[in-house]
Amino acid sequence: MPALLGKIIIYISKTKMEPYMNWSEIKNFKETEIVVAGAGMAGCGAAIAAARKGVKVLLIENGGCLGGMATAGLVTPLAADRSTNGEDFGGIIAEVRDEIQAEARKYLYGSAWMNSAPHIIKNVLLEKVLGSGAEILFHTQIIDLEKDRANCISRLITASKSGILGIKAKIFIDCTGDADLIKMSGEEYVTGSEPDVLRQMQGSGLDKVHESDISYSKYPKDGVMQPVSIMFNMGGVDYEKAKSWCNRNLIYTDLGITKEDFLKLPYSKLQGFEPGDNDLVPLPQGRVLFFPLAREGEVTVNMSRVTGVDGTDTDALSSAEIIAQRQVFAIIDFLRRFVPGFEKSYLIETAATLGVRETRRLKGQYILKGIEAINCVKFKDVIAHGSYIIDIHDPCGKKKAIGGPIKGDRYDIPFRSLLPKTIRNLLVAGRCISADHVAHSSTRIQGTCMLTGQAVGTAAAIAVKTKNSPVKIDVKELQQTLIKDSVNLIL
Repeated sequence: MPALLGKIIIYISKTKMEPYMNWSEIKNFKETEIVVAGAGMAGCGAAIAAARKGVKVLLIENGGCLGGMATAGLVTPLAADRSTNGEDFGGIIAEVRDEIQAEARKYLYGSAWMNSAPHIIKNVLLEKVLGSGAEILFHTQIIDLEKDRANCISRLITASKSGILGIKAKIFIDCTGDADLIKMSGEEYVTGSEPDVLRQMQGSGLDKVHESDISYSKYPKDGVMQPVSIMFNMGGVDYEKAKSWCNRNLIYTDLGITKEDFLKLPYSKLQGFEPGDNDLVPLPQGRVLFFPLAREGEVTVNMSRVTGVDGTDTDALSSAEIIAQRQVFAIIDFLRRFVPGFEKSYLIETAATLGVRETRRLKGQYILKGIEAINCVKFKDVIAHGSYIIDIHDPCGKKKAIGGPIKGDRYDIPFRSLLPKTIRNLLVAGRCISADHVAHSSTRIQGTCMLTGQAVGTAAAIAVKTKNSPVKIDVKELQQTLIKDSVNLIL
């Protein structure tokens, strides 16, 4: 084994992301102007926006396709591309949405929910990114970075089947979802919930776990993360017949069985299906939940759930993958056995990866609070809007969720929530922006992620062209540029 590769393997096996490599030992380098880490909806938005401004952009992705959870994770439909009153947010997310709908009609003969077409999304994003002029580097993992004396990131270390590659750039954008560059750079972040964060929701009308009041004393003090899930798609479903069962907690009499009958099912002892002391049918997420796909008779099912998982811990992720994958076939059996409309249904595919809702988040120059999103507070440095409900999937059990609709048609996301406190050439977009546990449950949605991605990609391009740090650019220029680029930004 070459000495350098041996050192890298030792480095990767460490649980702490600490500088290990001597950069002088790395022989292969690539140079660009902007690096975007992570090619989910946020990363694609950032890469497209920046490259369209004529700067050199490299988009790095450790998988083999674009779109992240929207494609490899089968998380559909696309959402938060409009305000709650239906006004289009515009920008790249609107372009992508409209092209997905056209492609779904052409290649899937789609006639139902056109936004719900993961494989079409994959292709639309690919053509959009390539058409912008951005370069894509698939199957590449970022394992370290180096900072200079000016507290800027100067280079990344990546690993792939080709070996070790150093990447130099002027601006770096963290769209990893798990805030990997933030962590590696030593920038401040939070993992999961902050102490007593739910109390801010009191008086908002959203301090409910759907059917019952939140028991604050039972909600862990901090560090709680939303559960993980695996999505899967089914065909042969009579959606009109089945839809009345969607988003319902069921009791045994709904199914025409007793608890004793349920205990005879082969999966009654599988994690997530354990009966409780009440009459509720035990399901991993506590309810039946599915959404139509682009083709008639096809649905995506969101019913698996594994709680207490740290999505930045490999052992925890591996265990959760095993549990969730086993849950899939039990859920299929349950749906076919008990839910009208699923009698002749069949499995089409399962997601290639576990869906992680929450891990690390930046503690940036401003932390967007949940109550600010709920009350649709305005910010002078707004660069994107969100509109999705507050949607905290029960981190501790099988209750539906904590939250509900926001109090207006949109909320503002300030530019400061995309800026770290200390690293001068790092921007953040997507799931790991600076928002608290409550606000994050809305900002993590794909439409919002792409809007924040477009904002930071545009900001990075302005910074490169003006030879400035992102923190020093004119926010008014950024806002006006976004508006010129068809973002429906309300100032």
